[in-house]
Parts: sequence; C-alpha cells; structure tokens
Amino acid sequence: TETLWRRFPGRAAHASLVTAPWPLPDHRAIDATALREFAALQSLCGAVRSIRSEYGVQPGATVSVTLGNVGQSLRAALRVEEGTVRRLARVSTLTIEDQIVAAAEGGGHAVLDDGTSVTVPLGDLVDVARECRRLGEELTRLTAQVESQERKLGNEQFVARAPEAVVAKEREKLAAWREQATVLATKRERLGCQG
Repeated sequence: TETLWRRFPGRAAHASLVTAPWPLPDHRAIDATALREFAALQSLCGAVRSIRSEYGVQPGATVSVTLGNVGQSLRAALRVEEGTVRRLARVSTLTIEDQIVAAAEGGGHAVLDDGTSVTVPLGDLVDVARECRRLGEELTRLTAQVESQERKLGNEQFVARAPEAVVAKEREKLAAWREQATVLATKRERLGCQG
C-alpha cells in the first residue's frame, strides 16, 4: 500500500502514508441524483437475483424481466446502465411497461421500494412440477406446525402457567409461521400449482 501511495502524482520522495494526514472528503464528488439512481439499480438487481434464487434458476441461465410503473430514478439509471443490469442479474430481455405488471402464472414477482413491479416469467427455467411438489411439501409441514402451535396456545393451562415471555415468544412463532405459509401459498398460486 505504501509503495502504491507513493506513486500518486504530487508525493514527495520522503513522504510516508503512515504519517500522512487523513484524506478529506471532496464535496464536489457528492451527487444525490447519482446515489438515488445507483440505489435503484441495486434494488432491481437484488430483486431479480432474489427471484432467481427463490425459484432455483440455474446460475448460468438468463431470464427475461418485465418492469412496470418504473420510478424516475430507475428509468434514468437504466438509460445509461441497462447493460450493467443485464450482466449483473443475468437478464436476456428487459422490457419496460408504463403500468404495473401483474405476476403471470408460472413466474416470479417483486415490487421495489419506489413502486416498480418486477416480473420474471420462469417458463422452461424451472421444473414447475418439481417446484410445486417441493412447495406443497413445505406448506404441508408448515400448516401442521401452525395447527400444533394453535392448539398449544389454545390450551388455557399452558397460557396460564407459562411465563408471559414464553407465551409471547410462542405467539411470535405462530405469527411468523402463518406469514411463511401465506408466502408459500402465494408462490404456489403464481406457479399455477394444482391442489
């Protein structure tokens, strides 16, 4: 690091990084618009990657992405950095619609903080039957846990005898499991799973 630092222009031959003053920020480099646009691009890439991961899309496979109701910052950033998004999120086709794009059956969907809807049709990228089975098994397991927890919390003796903190923790578990079950049911619905 010392050697590289000394190679910067304007350094004296005897100067040392160890004794140099801490660099001061250059306020000319602060650009609020650029920060908003970069954050929008990060959010989009993260959403596409999350959908890919959630549905087990192979890392090397490219996906098509449709954006709807695109926010101003993201729209401006895409004009300049669409290629970066395509590369980072492994996107083959990027389509922008003016209105919100509903999640198609057999596809992944996300909504960014700025209201932009992100839809990724999964088509041949995912074995839908296998994914439906996996999600169904997980939903069945989770539903059993929810029912068991409901019985436990419905037992007046448990609620009366257990410390308040324990009962609160069990209620939190139940709420989390219900939420997870809702998410799984929604995923199954989006994939067009039967039963």
